[in-house]
Amino acid sequence: MGNACAARRKREPSGLKGAKVVCIVGGPGSGKGTQCEKIVQRYGFTHLSTGDLLRAEVTSGSDRGKHLSEIMEKGELVPLDTVLQLLKEAMMAKLSTSKGFLIDGYPRELEQGKRFENEVTKCQFVLYFEVSDETMTKRLLGRALSSGRVDDNEETIKKRLVTFHNITTPVIDYYEKQGKVKKVSAEAGPNEVFEEVMKIFDPIFPPAPLRNAKVIFVCGGPGSGKGTQCERIVKKYGFTHLSTGDLLRAEVTSGSDRGKKLTEIMEKGDLVPLDTVLQLLKEAMEAKVSTSKGFLIDGYPRELDQGTRFEKEVTQAQFVLYFEVSDPAMTKRLLGRAQTSGRVDDNEETIKKRLETFHKITTPVIDHYQKQGKVRTVNAEGDVNDVFKQVEKIFDPLMSSADLSNAKVLFVVGGPGSGKGTQCAKIVEKYGFCHLSSGDLLRAEVSSSSARGKQLNEIMERGELVPLDVVLDLLKEAIIKNLSSKQCFLIDGYPREMEQGVRFEKELVPCSGVLYFKVTDDTMKNRLLERAKTSGRVDDNEETIMKRLKTFHNQTKPVIDYYDKQNKVIKIKAEGGVDEVFTKVEKYMDSKKW
Repeated sequence: MGNACAARRKREPSGLKGAKVVCIVGGPGSGKGTQCEKIVQRYGFTHLSTGDLLRAEVTSGSDRGKHLSEIMEKGELVPLDTVLQLLKEAMMAKLSTSKGFLIDGYPRELEQGKRFENEVTKCQFVLYFEVSDETMTKRLLGRALSSGRVDDNEETIKKRLVTFHNITTPVIDYYEKQGKVKKVSAEAGPNEVFEEVMKIFDPIFPPAPLRNAKVIFVCGGPGSGKGTQCERIVKKYGFTHLSTGDLLRAEVTSGSDRGKKLTEIMEKGDLVPLDTVLQLLKEAMEAKVSTSKGFLIDGYPRELDQGTRFEKEVTQAQFVLYFEVSDPAMTKRLLGRAQTSGRVDDNEETIKKRLETFHKITTPVIDHYQKQGKVRTVNAEGDVNDVFKQVEKIFDPLMSSADLSNAKVLFVVGGPGSGKGTQCAKIVEKYGFCHLSSGDLLRAEVSSSSARGKQLNEIMERGELVPLDVVLDLLKEAIIKNLSSKQCFLIDGYPREMEQGVRFEKELVPCSGVLYFKVTDDTMKNRLLERAKTSGRVDDNEETIMKRLKTFHNQTKPVIDYYDKQNKVIKIKAEGGVDEVFTKVEKYMDSKKW
């Protein structure tokens, strides 16, 4: 029976064959977490840690999570099948958007590696961060000063290192015989180590030159004036304006083999293949990426699949710039143009058909990106100058030259009733920080009745999560707005998930630390129930409080673990009175130069 199951597992297609996988190995204090973060940013890989996946499953409260919790409480090893299944599920969830996978701290034993390669896919290589025991011990003891981790003491560190070598040596030996081990000396600082990592990765996984390009999709009906506005954006902001129609026409007139094939397709009345349009866009962007501030992709995407493919294979669009004009206004403009244009399609009957076609193909695209909070609507009924003033309000924050590199950012994390709001107020008073709450910024945007605020209100009313891009934009705008008077920022209740933190640090500035106000659930519950006597808040009741606390722990644990590995978490035991807790905060704040 066992052999039959094994044979069946071998035959089952995982759907992951061909996925690019790099196994990451390094001892505690080797700095592999920091290096994985840098690899993710440069190469577009997804970082998966089996430890994080197991912890997330346990905190999810699923049947599998409960079973895992029982196994761990008994001190037994988690079954190999379970670890492998969690990895496969995590990889399948990211397969369509990821360039590859970093499997961190895996395989821990030979059987794990063999099973993974047999049932999932072959790894490209094993990246081994090699550090002496002395250096790892020194780093972990340094971390102990602020981490509060009970295992960061000399005796425990020594045991952990012995265990690491015992389980890792056979794995390294096995892959070394296959010529699959790439060793990096990780004794130096993070940037120097990453230079060695790039020497390994660049020849195998060349970094996509367009990954960090700013891309704006531009939509607007015939006669919306988007062409004129694109010209102004190019002139003021240094963007490159690309029209898929112009690219196709240029390719046809070039006389190339591809151009001849396109001519044949068009003469038959067939649609140009999506791959061809995408390839022309990529080539045009790559030719300008070193000199351009960004790209305006005009009249694109015309259908959802175009946008999805572009964002998967090239880069994420910052937003969709939609020039909204009524049909009567567009018709009037086109008929006015007809008097001098000589265009055969500038007549009332053809204009009506063109507008119908435009709405038919554009509405699903706009709806799709609107649900993601990515549509910036410009009322383009007015004159050219008035319309461009609206455009400037959208582009100025995006293109702000404000230097955020010197900004100091503290992420503030704590459950409901942890007292973090009160502590933030005291930090602001004593240290002059600027206090920003993502929740307050979202509420302010909704109440402003701006186009973005209206979109957010619709998202919230549907009970959907606010897109990450929107939260990040609001935080960036708030930081830039206050930068002239403040250099230090408390970002409150953020990040709620790992990707929020990663994106913030990649696109704005690395955080200086994560201030975590740690309080027991009983204390938080009692504080909130006490507050309920005067607050009038409908969510200050025992049942809702317990749900909120569970949600908080599920979201926060992976975040804390992630930053803990980078020695960035400052845990403040916040059980006592306000002043008593603030004394602990002061101890940390006074130890730093702000």
